[in-house]
Amino acid sequence: MRMARLALAAAAAAALAVPLAIPAVAGTADRTAAGNDSAAVAQPWLDSHLPLEKRVDLLLRQMTNTEKATLMTAVGVPAGSHATGYIPGVDRLGIPGMQFTDGPGGVRDGQPETALPSPVSLAASFDTSLAKGYGTVMGTEAKSRGYQAIYGPMVNIVRTPLGGRDFETLGEDPALAGDISASEIQGIQAQGVAAQVKHYAGNNQENARMTSSSNIDERTLHEIYLPAFEKAVKDGKVWSVMCAYNKVNGTYACENAQILRDILIDTWKYDGVIDTDYPANHSTVASALAGLDQEFSGTTYFQQLPAAVAAGQVPQSVLDDAARRILRLEFRTGLFDPKPAPAADYEKDSAFARTAAEDGSVLLKNSGATLPLDTKKLTSLAVIGPNADTAITGGGGSSAVTPYKKIDPVSGLQARLGSGVDITSVKAGQGSGFPAIPASALSGLKGEYFANKTLTGTPALTRDDPNVDFDWVLGSPDPSIPVDGFSVRWTGTLTAPATAAYTFSATSDDGSRIYLDDKLIADNWSDHGSSTVKSAPVQLTAGEPHSLRIEYYDNAQNASVTAGWSAPGLPDPTIAAATAAAAKADAAIVVVGDSSSEGSDRTTLALPGNEDDLIRAVAAANPRTIVVLRAGAPVLMPWLSDVPAVLDMWYPGQEDGNALAALLTGDAEPGGRLPVSFPMTDTQTATAAAPGRYPAVNGVYDYSEGLEVGYRWYDQENQTPLFPFGYGLSYTSFRQSHLRISGGTVQATSRGTSPVQLSVDVTNTGHRTGSDVVQVYLGYPKGSGEPPKALKTFAKVQLKPGQTKTVRLTLDSDALRIWDSSAHDWTVLDGRYPVYVGQSSADTALTGTVTVRKTIGTQYVAVTAPAQTNAGSTQTVRQTFTNTGDSTVRDLKLGLALPTGWTAEPAAGSRTSVRSVRPHSSVGATWTVRAPSSAAAGPATLTGKAAFELNGRQTRTADATTTVPYADPAAAFNNAGISADSDPTTGKLDPGGYSLSATQLAAVGYTPGATVTANGLPYAWPNTQPGQPDNISAAGQVIRVPGQGARLGLLGTGISSAHSATVTVTYTDGSTAAVPVDFPDWYSNKASGNSQLAVTTANWNRPPTDTLGDHAVSLYTTGGALDPAKTVATVTLPNDDGIHVFAISVG
Repeated sequence: MRMARLALAAAAAAALAVPLAIPAVAGTADRTAAGNDSAAVAQPWLDSHLPLEKRVDLLLRQMTNTEKATLMTAVGVPAGSHATGYIPGVDRLGIPGMQFTDGPGGVRDGQPETALPSPVSLAASFDTSLAKGYGTVMGTEAKSRGYQAIYGPMVNIVRTPLGGRDFETLGEDPALAGDISASEIQGIQAQGVAAQVKHYAGNNQENARMTSSSNIDERTLHEIYLPAFEKAVKDGKVWSVMCAYNKVNGTYACENAQILRDILIDTWKYDGVIDTDYPANHSTVASALAGLDQEFSGTTYFQQLPAAVAAGQVPQSVLDDAARRILRLEFRTGLFDPKPAPAADYEKDSAFARTAAEDGSVLLKNSGATLPLDTKKLTSLAVIGPNADTAITGGGGSSAVTPYKKIDPVSGLQARLGSGVDITSVKAGQGSGFPAIPASALSGLKGEYFANKTLTGTPALTRDDPNVDFDWVLGSPDPSIPVDGFSVRWTGTLTAPATAAYTFSATSDDGSRIYLDDKLIADNWSDHGSSTVKSAPVQLTAGEPHSLRIEYYDNAQNASVTAGWSAPGLPDPTIAAATAAAAKADAAIVVVGDSSSEGSDRTTLALPGNEDDLIRAVAAANPRTIVVLRAGAPVLMPWLSDVPAVLDMWYPGQEDGNALAALLTGDAEPGGRLPVSFPMTDTQTATAAAPGRYPAVNGVYDYSEGLEVGYRWYDQENQTPLFPFGYGLSYTSFRQSHLRISGGTVQATSRGTSPVQLSVDVTNTGHRTGSDVVQVYLGYPKGSGEPPKALKTFAKVQLKPGQTKTVRLTLDSDALRIWDSSAHDWTVLDGRYPVYVGQSSADTALTGTVTVRKTIGTQYVAVTAPAQTNAGSTQTVRQTFTNTGDSTVRDLKLGLALPTGWTAEPAAGSRTSVRSVRPHSSVGATWTVRAPSSAAAGPATLTGKAAFELNGRQTRTADATTTVPYADPAAAFNNAGISADSDPTTGKLDPGGYSLSATQLAAVGYTPGATVTANGLPYAWPNTQPGQPDNISAAGQVIRVPGQGARLGLLGTGISSAHSATVTVTYTDGSTAAVPVDFPDWYSNKASGNSQLAVTTANWNRPPTDTLGDHAVSLYTTGGALDPAKTVATVTLPNDDGIHVFAISVG
């Protein structure tokens, strides 16, 4: 979700319907049960004895449209609350305000809470019971803080291991992510707190997430990227869904009717709330019609909904449905029936966090039974790494929890091993930057610490520091310094030990910069997770002093800064110290990892900085070197053959050190299995296998790998990863045997198949108690188009030495289905389905078969119509019916439903009644369709219908859309952007009520009906009076602009921000051309992209509530080249209502 929040003015609290207290909503929310009964006389929806839906109905009937819209737009969080988001209440009706908090690895509100292991660690547990407990901890702590909803879990499938938020996900497989998330949701919502599953959909990478489009084919969307959300809805019964920043197939997710209304609401029958990410709403009408219910983080589009309803742009039923869903959520969370929330038991939750960290840790290598350590023989231990003495409680961004406690590796091992083992801790190696400039090269380094982000005022603390190499994690440098929003300036003298070309690095979370002799040489000054900026090489002479200034600021959450350097031949002294310590110890623990964060992806899978060199050096010094990874996603391991043991703990949470100590000593078993595949190299991934997949090209992520995601790609391409999905070792050993399949021959119905029961015997063949994970994969009949196999179900079992258990699993009725993109529906193929059972995707020793003897398949109708139909014209429309099943369809009747006034007749020789349609065949009909001369401009829906006999009378329908173009740009005007100075309220170019001044426009020659020339093209300025519609707020309109020329031009402007999009030109021969357009913000008065400044007026017209004062505003021209040999028929505008077009020209 967010890296930084809009901190709206605290004064906004005064406008809220209900104030807050300690921290739950007060006012109407502080009612007692008795008070509730009394109030129910006047406000019957407060009667807690009534059914929930009855209470919703009673309340909804009393609400005005303005009050309904109030529930749909978040406002600033009231003073005293630590919530992330806040929806105001309606005091008149006793509706309290609603508070939301961040997740998904614990309650993230800046207050001490339990920092659970990262969600990818939870997925690695392959344990649905643990997932429910994980949710219980989050729900309990959220409830105790007075929150009604928590943002999590995140079920976006890991598409690339470079993803910056992969640590927040539940892995690369939809079945695993779906089952884990459903259990976690159940745990959260059992506490009366809404889970908010996110980010729906296609938010699988961080780079360009705000504007990019995830272009995903229909089958891949339904089989890979939506199933975990479907499980969350159907099995988890989730109450809230967050729509994503990105576009899906060209349309922003939060106004994408296909994924919101068609799939989530209509197909899955979801009855909860759909909320935006922060901020991810881009429209009023489009998002409301698509099914969005609430917007967050500063956008106010939904404040315009009452007006949109009054204007007929949005049906009343849409506004009512959104309000109904919000009220349903508020009743579900007990907001109207407040009870004292029990205090959270943080010690109990911390114990759970430790168990979860142990159960999610994956043992990747353990040669010679290096682990667990024999504590009876162990006398000395070296703990080495850049963060060996720091607890890694999570990744960066909106999931970063302020931990209730923090146990670092050294402290955890000391507590477990006691004084009998000599533990040496060496901070060695460096993360993404160079090694810190050593104290020996610095003199007089003074640190000035400010209690603000701006390095201004009197320092709260001044001290001498040896060098700049600090990781305060979620703390601060000193009690006098706040944990968020501080800054530091260091000044001193730097003297190089040797003459060389030095490269400096500024590594920080958030901003840092380095000045040498008052010259800025490394600039990393912005809000971000841990990242590095390096300088150009600087030639320094040995013994020659230089003035050095280093500046740093922390915005929020994690705080760290390192000023480093490197030069050819300059050794890292910390590695030498590490190898010396390792050589003297019985064993060496090298703790390394990455620092992933929301907002950006990793650039490589390699460990940062010189951590690989550190591991090699320590391994050479001590053959009993154990590598402990604390990373949010896969890393490369060029040193793997040099070390005997590798343990991956992901981001282990606040119990980091205690869990590590328990795992290394054998007090606990590493119970995890990989929820993601580990590549051997950066390029051994599906997204690296073809251009355009990752990174995005021209703002588009091309998901052309289709179903080949994660282990499916390795299987399909016969690639061997470094470690496969599902892999993980144990301190004991297991044998899986005797696969039995009951009901292995099934017949498919229109809903899938009957469930198939499986059982497997699992035996612990070792000498310790441990857990094994039975993983069931399914293959598909030849020609299905599916990868070789896919995980369908799993079960974790714990066994004592020598114990055998029979594990029973079920392939549910959906397990065999695949998506038929032609039918736009699920289907089951007949044939043999191989069953593979084992301990990873690459180790499936047990095999069997499920056979589908007969399938009903899919029966579907398709309609093909021209993209555009002029009013008064005739077009040919084709209708096709297809039967993919094994049975004959009888008595088929085809029909075509049209908009009012349209007519259709079967073409000569075309049959609309067919006696029978054989299995695996198609029939069709051709229609002659006429649009009336009065046909309304815009999309027209033609609905094909097929009625037939197959196990009873059935019907199928399918829609095709043809667009009737607007006759000219003026016919498409839908916004009044120009007002008279005497009545500025009649114009509303932007949502705030600001507009262009007719007087100011006239002063520069823009008068009604005038022809104006801008940047070489003539434009017909709108011939309208002030306050009348005079421009087009872009919403995908198709407009007739007949003409021939070399260039297309649009005259208009952008609102609230700059807007970049694409206009589609359709020529009279049916061919099309894409023309990029850029519309800068009218307030900026500065062209950008391919735009040019057309005209600037000295002032604008302002609403009565104006706070901005006088300001110049501008119009721009934009467009591109045309084929001069062709004639333009129409121009299709983008779907972006922040673009306002006043005129279009071809010339």
